[in-house]
Amino acid sequence: MNKNAVLVAYNEIALKSKPVRRNMEIQLADHIKNMLLRQGINEAQFDRTQGRIIIRNADPVKTADIVSRVFGVASAMTSIETSSQLDDVIETAADLASQVIGQDQSFAVKARRIGKHPYTSKDIENKLGEEILRRLSDKNVRVNLSKPEKTIHVEVRNEAAYVYTQILNGPNGFPYGSQGKLISLFSGGIDSPVATWLMMKRGASVVPLFLDQKPYVGNDYLERALEVARNIREYVPLSDFPMYVASVGDLMKRIVEGAPSKLTCVLCKRMMYRAACHLAHSEGALGIVTGENLGQVASQTLANLMVLDEASTFPIYRPLIGFEKQETIDIAKKIGTYDLSIKPVHGCSSVPQKPTTMAKLEEARRYEKKLHIEEALSDILNSMAKLSF
Repeated sequence: MNKNAVLVAYNEIALKSKPVRRNMEIQLADHIKNMLLRQGINEAQFDRTQGRIIIRNADPVKTADIVSRVFGVASAMTSIETSSQLDDVIETAADLASQVIGQDQSFAVKARRIGKHPYTSKDIENKLGEEILRRLSDKNVRVNLSKPEKTIHVEVRNEAAYVYTQILNGPNGFPYGSQGKLISLFSGGIDSPVATWLMMKRGASVVPLFLDQKPYVGNDYLERALEVARNIREYVPLSDFPMYVASVGDLMKRIVEGAPSKLTCVLCKRMMYRAACHLAHSEGALGIVTGENLGQVASQTLANLMVLDEASTFPIYRPLIGFEKQETIDIAKKIGTYDLSIKPVHGCSSVPQKPTTMAKLEEARRYEKKLHIEEALSDILNSMAKLSF
């Protein structure tokens, strides 16, 4: 008897050694379960087979949509499950084809097999193609192997077969948290959420840190960051997603009043790096994520980035460093943060008219010593509050 099922495929996980792959498959399945439970799907049944996770006993359309947002998933397919007997495969697939192929449309059949069977993948394609042409002769359908309007996919996996026509692409990457933890300098603008998401995609669990520059920014600056963080949280397959907020307004005042205006952004960012490093140490994180992009603004020249790096005791990860701005925008739109990030806010009023693009490390250190940056940093750390989404 045919049943509904969702096939979940992954890519890079399959390239790992056998023990690593097994651990990641288990982790990925657990994350999928967690995401389904959060959406009220609590009766799903799971099987793991070579290169696939199979989900049964759940609304297939809703399940596939949820699964397609889980890090590590390459694709999710709403399928009809039948036996691996060739007659059953042809009958099931031809029935589905009759429902989805319309008048005068072209089609193709793509089949693959895992296991031993008394037929080949080419046998499936040929026999199924013939059966579809026979059944739909009144619709004037035709075969087009290069650019078909409809494709009937068949996967035979040992004793079962799965037939589907739609493939939902997932984010790919590795299971969330499988590569360790990072701290993200998170403003809520276009760049930092995308940088955060990209490192999540690569398997890092990422903790956002928002450094509140009031009174040099408005209250809406924090509100935007919280709203964007809630959106990012939808991709996190764990029960808790923390975000830290700390006040840096007093230190900003010291910088604005006690250092040359050209150094304001560099000194501010070095201070932010230090705060992120303290949080990384207490959280057991392995590095800092930023949305910096080479040459995008004055503080992001190679010379200034080198001065910024010196303030950090942890590695700095910049996944957007070589992106065009439009590339970042395209990802922001895809993951749902763009419309939130472009909401008008009262941005930083301390940005100088002529910021330096060639900061000197010795000069930055000299003013930090004069301004007692380390003393002010302790106040920032004391103000740090943990929020949970």
